[in-house]
Amino acid sequence: MIVIILGVLILIVLGAVIWTAFDGPRNAGSNAGGENTQIAPDHLSLGLPSPDCVIEQARTDGGRLTVITGGPASLPDCRRVFVIQLSSGRIQAEIRL
Repeated sequence: MIVIILGVLILIVLGAVIWTAFDGPRNAGSNAGGENTQIAPDHLSLGLPSPDCVIEQARTDGGRLTVITGGPASLPDCRRVFVIQLSSGRIQAEIRL
């Protein structure tokens, strides 16, 4: 009887370890505890003129996301810089290059 109980306890502990490894805290990672841990907006449209426009660079700094876009030379409107507030998901600034 004790062997069965110990076996069940071992299975529960192993299950908890596996559960934590695959479905652990959502804020774990390189930014855990940092200032850039806000939840990203569900939908953000940059309003680029063509599907050929691409994101060339994106970085976070001080609660803001800076996105630099570009595209083929035939589409100069693709060259833009966006500054997005992470807490609200709103575009604070848009600069056409």
